[in-house]
Amino acid sequence: MAEKFKVELVTPKGVLLDKEVEEVVAPGIMGEFGVLIGHTPMLTFIKPGILSYLEDNKFTKFVVGRGFCEVLRDSVSVLVDEAYPAEEVDTAAAQEEVSTLERELAAISAAENPDQYEKVADKLKVAKVKVSLSSSGH
Repeated sequence: MAEKFKVELVTPKGVLLDKEVEEVVAPGIMGEFGVLIGHTPMLTFIKPGILSYLEDNKFTKFVVGRGFCEVLRDSVSVLVDEAYPAEEVDTAAAQEEVSTLERELAAISAAENPDQYEKVADKLKVAKVKVSLSSSGH
């Protein structure tokens, strides 16, 4: 049995995940990365995508937004602006969200309002990840 370490997934709404796991795979800004116990400590940015953890030979997935990840030798803390358990994602609602956000993004000038444009673009990325879950079978 692999050694376990603590993983925490936190959003502004509170703690979504706090448990002992065998592995974490996260969407870093330089690409996806995996963490096992004893990993070299690091701090990195998280981009919208899939965060998963391995427990009892089964990966559990979350759709996550933008944020940070701190890796220590015996723990991983992920702080993101939004996160959703994959099994709770409603594909039809996510597809509707993509359409709405695409229209909203098209109406924003990136030059005149870059902060608002980036915020909506990130929400659109998260919505597209939610939709992609249905084609990957969670």
